[in-house]
Amino acid sequence: MMVRALPILPISDLRTKARELLARVKEEPVVITQRSRPEAVVVDYESYNEMVARLEVLEDTRDALIIERVLATAGEFYSVEEALADYEQSTGVKISPEDLMRGAESV
Repeated sequence: MMVRALPILPISDLRTKARELLARVKEEPVVITQRSRPEAVVVDYESYNEMVARLEVLEDTRDALIIERVLATAGEFYSVEEALADYEQSTGVKISPEDLMRGAESV
């Protein structure tokens, strides 16, 4: 995977170039720097929502695969509730059986 360089805008230019920034982020993300260090990335609202939606699908898929593996490797009967409790304990993320079913339906 090739990483492309994003355009950079110093934070000091935000006041005078805000409109330019808003137009630019429709094309590609822009890195905001402070004291020559990257501090933030500005993306347009639609791109942000698309990234969040993709991330949610990826997380749901990952969670479903982890739970499937746990259930497949269990030596004895292992309830969904026990699997979800173990998952929560190991990751800190609570998933209900309903969340699991919604995630499985989207895979």
